[in-house]
Amino acid sequence: MAQPSINFGPKANQTVVSVHTIGVLTEILNAANLDSCLITSTSRTPQDQARIMFNNIVNKGVAAQKSLYRAPGKAVIDEFVKAKNAGKNSDQIKAAMEAKIRSLGPANVSHHCADPSTLNVVDISPSSLSNKTAFEKATKASQAKGAVSKFLTPGNNDPAYHLEIPQPKADA
Repeated sequence: MAQPSINFGPKANQTVVSVHTIGVLTEILNAANLDSCLITSTSRTPQDQARIMFNNIVNKGVAAQKSLYRAPGKAVIDEFVKAKNAGKNSDQIKAAMEAKIRSLGPANVSHHCADPSTLNVVDISPSSLSNKTAFEKATKASQAKGAVSKFLTPGNNDPAYHLEIPQPKADA
């Protein structure tokens, strides 16, 4: 089988995706007999996370977004509501959300904000996969082997496949 193609969307930071993660994704694509995938999101700064959460709240609503997050993420969404109710403009709301993300610890809000040297997080566009069932089966097998620590499928207002791939510890 030819080497599968792993492509990156315009907002995905390719530089933080490790060789190890590319290897794990390649194994998954090969096991699923898929020739490519599109990564739409990777590591995020707190500012990026605030912008993405802001846009998702505006587009999908507060309740839909609260269903995706644990307590720290819900607190950031509450910050959106508080700032909006106070008459703040979109830039001020995003700044308030970013400040809340920083105060809570960015990785506590979203693993997309985790240190990419210890955890790579990638979102993969479902429309980029010719066989979603095979991809899900291969990813779950990779998860069972410990190569993928968390795997979320599209649904519950999240449009992408979300994979968390622990990085090997660097030798001292």
